Amino acid sequence: MSLSRALISGTSQLMFGAGIVRLCSIVSMPILTYLLSPQAYGAAALVSTVISLVSVFGGVGIEMSYARAYHSAQPPSGASVERFCWRFAALGAFTASWSGAVVWWLITKDFIDLDRRLAVLVALGVLLSGAEAMAQTRARLSGRYRAMSLANIVNGIIGVAGSIGIAFLWRQDALALLLPPFLGCVISVLMLGTPSTKELLKPSGLNRKEGANLIKIGLAGVVTSPMYWLVSSSDRWFLQHYHGANTVGTYSLGFSVAIFGMLVNNAVMSVWLPEAAREFEQNPERARVTLGRLMDRLIVLMALTWLAVTAAGGDIVRWLADERFHAAAGFVPYIAGGVFFYGVLHLANAILLLAKKLNWAALWWLAGGLICTVLNIALVPKYDGVGAAITQCASFGLISLAIFATAQFYLRLHFDSSRLLTALAIVLSVGILLTPSWHGIAPISLFMKLPVGMTIALIVTWLMAPEWCIKGISYLRRWAVT
Repeated sequence: MSLSRALISGTSQLMFGAGIVRLCSIVSMPILTYLLSPQAYGAAALVSTVISLVSVFGGVGIEMSYARAYHSAQPPSGASVERFCWRFAALGAFTASWSGAVVWWLITKDFIDLDRRLAVLVALGVLLSGAEAMAQTRARLSGRYRAMSLANIVNGIIGVAGSIGIAFLWRQDALALLLPPFLGCVISVLMLGTPSTKELLKPSGLNRKEGANLIKIGLAGVVTSPMYWLVSSSDRWFLQHYHGANTVGTYSLGFSVAIFGMLVNNAVMSVWLPEAAREFEQNPERARVTLGRLMDRLIVLMALTWLAVTAAGGDIVRWLADERFHAAAGFVPYIAGGVFFYGVLHLANAILLLAKKLNWAALWWLAGGLICTVLNIALVPKYDGVGAAITQCASFGLISLAIFATAQFYLRLHFDSSRLLTALAIVLSVGILLTPSWHGIAPISLFMKLPVGMTIALIVTWLMAPEWCIKGISYLRRWAVT
């Protein structure tokens, strides 16, 4: 299968699964925002940020090493890499889970007024996060995108149904939002599978130097992932400090709508790295052309996703969420912009990984983390959630541009720059036009915006990939005839 077909097939399957999950979360929004307070959303968001931060240090980027080295033409590769990475990840996750529980216990004791008993859930969340990351990487390496999609659907349905059930029948606090996703994560790992215990107990066959080199591949994740947490999650802690848990909860709801674009990002990133690594190992010179052509189209796909989220997000919040959460509509365009830049960043980051220059990514993430902190301090006290959203968008934008430029310096891909910039300019202009509500009744506003958005999507798609459009039209004609 060609790189384009593999990428389109895998991405489509993963996007389908993620789309079902997002649809479930949107459908459940009126129920959960009625039953649960902004404070419950805020507490759950803060627990999630601690889990995501501590998980980074447990794995030290070993899943990235796993993805890069498994298909390598040079040893170590294959089963020896898998055994080493899984054992390393298990030990790291166990250690980090206890550390996460201690972190939560200490910060709730001295800094914020939240339930200290949630430390147990922090520990459990870190363990499950590590297991799921490795199981998904294993599935990606074997091309099991359909299984990944199905696991995501099951995970999402369990999360939504469980949250509604707990909120109705048991309690209306952060546990309603935290417990069901943990159960879904367990089922996801079981569905995707892990190496057998017998396999993991075998010696990896790697010597000390090979093991150290394998760890070094993903070691930049120890810097980049905490910086990702700083840029994407620390805003909740600034909001908690300056404005309280209710503001955090409102912001978190807007965040959950605005990150709809992550379903595209996650689908693309799950396929992009292993397929790009395979293409590059086979023929580095050809890869400069094929990867460049695909990358500029993927960037435009992410931009069109931003357009859809920006146009619809505010209206969806006003339509479906309880009135207490309506201020979240103003955060959506900026957070969605951050999601777009984060997607571009990861496309470029994979190229740096292929060039074995990932240390530069760590440097740019450090710079972005510093900028993010300064902007949060300057903007959040005065502009609350809007300031946090702008900070996130600006920080991701600067990091993505820096990594993109550095990746091009070390491994230059062939882009159609004029088409790419034209398409992005069109999307941005229309996005600004579609951001405000076009009618006082949200569903009518969405209906009025729909034809404009669809027309622009068709124009931009034809501009970037005319041959794909022609093939699509030909396929539709054959389908209509038959």
